[in-house]
Amino acid sequence: MCSKTRPNAKPENVAGKPFGQVVYLENLYIWNMYRVKDYINIDKEILSGNPVFRGTRVPIQTLFDHLEKGIPLGEFLDDFPSVKKEQAIAVIEIASKILTSKNIEQIYETAA
Repeated sequence: MCSKTRPNAKPENVAGKPFGQVVYLENLYIWNMYRVKDYINIDKEILSGNPVFRGTRVPIQTLFDHLEKGIPLGEFLDDFPSVKKEQAIAVIEIASKILTSKNIEQIYETAA
């Protein structure tokens, strides 16, 4: 599987910081994962490998559970003070970029 940087690709913006470069991989543009790793940690020794906010033991899923229940972001941050606002916003923006991608079907098929 060969990947290469797409010429003229502009970095995305996550929480005010460049998200990374777009990478061309088997006709699928994906975002360079190094920025994702700045905000999300997956370690089998922490909560059995469930994704957590980097530097915490707070599962990413708790953010989406709170939002789904209509709980404001500020209240989530009050409930989990180890999560920084920048981290929460970045995770929401990462999810948005993935889920609104023109290639969501290909992303879904690759992940399935």
